[in-house]
Parts: sequence; structure tokens; C-alpha cells
Amino acid sequence: MTSRWKLIAVSAGGAVCLGIMFLLFWSGVPREQAETQEPVPWENQLDENEQEKTPGSDSDKETEDPDIEVRVDVKGEVHAPGVYTLQADERVEEAIQKAGGITDRADMLQVNLAERIEDEMVIHIPGEGEEAITGPVEESSGEGALVNVNEAEQVDLETVPGIGPAKATAILSYRKENGSFETIEELSNVSGIGEKTVEQLRDYISL
Repeated sequence: MTSRWKLIAVSAGGAVCLGIMFLLFWSGVPREQAETQEPVPWENQLDENEQEKTPGSDSDKETEDPDIEVRVDVKGEVHAPGVYTLQADERVEEAIQKAGGITDRADMLQVNLAERIEDEMVIHIPGEGEEAITGPVEESSGEGALVNVNEAEQVDLETVPGIGPAKATAILSYRKENGSFETIEELSNVSGIGEKTVEQLRDYISL
């Protein structure tokens, strides 16, 4: 009797141990699978980088309009002076061609044909003995922005586009000998200043 109970007890204990081992085995499988399925940190970073580099994003692209138009004022020794519309990447040479080309009196040694044009630019093609005016037009904010040729000194006259040291000296000499200018057109009587130069100076001078 005692031996049979001992056998039963041993068998029951073995069954309990097997049951515990079975439960431990099955409870451990999901945890191991979950651990193996956790995303690796660098994989997450890679996914974020790929999203940031999605094709079609325009944030890093510079947009540039190749068809921007500018308007320039071509004056002086050209066959058809006037305001012309050109592309922003064109040069002084193209502007002169638009204005019908140069006349026989043009002094091209003073003109930079390769200069890139700008909006509101004045391109003055000088004749012999004249000085070129090439640059952006400066808007006048009133009478005070103009240079009074009857009162201006040498340094003031030289600030006027198209008037260099030689022309400024000539203006002062003429004013000293003949008195104040009565009209702007009278400037054409000054040595080195022609009628076309006077027209160029109208936007910058006063009496």
C-alpha cells in the first residue's frame, strides 16, 4: 500500500513538472517574438530620411524665370533712339541693335558692348567729343534732387551722369564769361556738349 502511494505521488509530481515546463515554454514564445520584431533604431531613421527626400519636393529648388523682361532707354548716336524691351540676360550690344545700330558719329571706344543690361538702364552712345552715359536711371524725388547748373560748383557738376571733369570745367568757364544759363538748351553752346548730350542731361539738371 505504501509503495503504491509513493508511485502515485511520484507520477503526480512528474506530471506537475511537465505542466509547468509546458506553460513556461508557451509563455516565453510571444515575448521572444515581440523582442525580435522590435524595429531597429537606424531603420526608423532611414524611413524618415526617405520621406524627407520624396521626389517632387520643391523646397530645395531655386526657381528662376529665364523670360524676365527689362526696359532700357537707348539714346545718343543710334538711328532709332527710344525705350526698348529686352531679356534680362542680354547685353548692351543687343540694345544698340534694337535701336537700329550706331551712326557714323558714334564713339564706340567709350561703350562696353558686353555689359549686361539692367531694368531702367540708360544707354547713351556718345558722339565724338562727348561722354557716354550708361547706367540705371535714378528717379528724381523733386527739384532738390536736380543739380542747378547756374549755382553748382565743379564737384557738383561732376555728379551729373554724362558730365566729367572736362565738361564741368567748360560749363564753369562759359558761365563765368556769359553769365547764368537762361535755358537748358543754351548748354549746347558749351565746348564739348552737343544737342543730344543736352537732351540726356535734362533729367538731372535745373536752372
